[in-house]
Amino acid sequence: MRFDLFTLQLLLTVCEEKSIARAADRENIAASAVSKRISDLETRLRMSLFHRTSKGLEPTAAAHTLVHHSRVVMRDLKQMEIELAHHAAGVSGLVRIFASVSTIIQHLPSDLRAFLNNHAAIRVELQEGSSQQAVEAVSEYAADIGIFGGVVPRQGLRVMPYRVDRLVVLVHREHPLAERESVKFAEFPDHDFIGPNKGSYLDALVLRAASELSRPLTMKIRVNGFETVAGMVEGQMGIGLVPEGCAARYVSGGELVAVALDEPWAARPWNICVRDTPTLPPPVRLLLEHLSADKAA
Repeated sequence: MRFDLFTLQLLLTVCEEKSIARAADRENIAASAVSKRISDLETRLRMSLFHRTSKGLEPTAAAHTLVHHSRVVMRDLKQMEIELAHHAAGVSGLVRIFASVSTIIQHLPSDLRAFLNNHAAIRVELQEGSSQQAVEAVSEYAADIGIFGGVVPRQGLRVMPYRVDRLVVLVHREHPLAERESVKFAEFPDHDFIGPNKGSYLDALVLRAASELSRPLTMKIRVNGFETVAGMVEGQMGIGLVPEGCAARYVSGGELVAVALDEPWAARPWNICVRDTPTLPPPVRLLLEHLSADKAA
């Protein structure tokens, strides 16, 4: 059975947008044309690809299978196009990275700068999200490299160490803990705690540690992002946990203080995952070798 590439691209867009109309706007084509291509594809396959619900179009199991393989095809075609266009410049192409914001803020800028200085013909697309999203993106061929922590990767992915960071307690300079050299997590119930984003690596660590406390945490607010944590701490809304590499920029203004977190889990290992396959494109292999070098800190 032959598949039209444009129809497969439309299928991907409809699945992402959950709407024929929105997919048509995004692809700059008439909605009726999108509908006809999807209908013709269903006729050829002799199966339905979408269920209509109150929330929009939901892909069927068959559609999910087709989407998975379509992403692989589109990725390979895009990689081929880029590599051929820049062939004269040496190793070239596109590498898609999905990473946790912690690693994007602390480690990836310097690592990518060093890599791209030596490989000017390679381009990188970087997307941030949770560790779980990073693993899923690689597993579903939406990313070439995922950087994650605290998540058990899916079967079929190759995992290797990347970096280690350390959590510190961020407090206002007038807070009682500001004069301390270190703080145990068991002391946190004595203070208002600014909770991390739900589902994050940090959230998993906090919830695990909180389950072993004799008293509950006072977590009146949860925020997304370390900049927001610093803002809440500066506004004296409570204390927060941030990586040491981020804390350095927050304490430079003089209003905030970083205190060591005296817990074994304060040291957080970060990992890299890729699809366990010998057919990774050369640009991906080169960047993978660069990132997976011994950089533990």
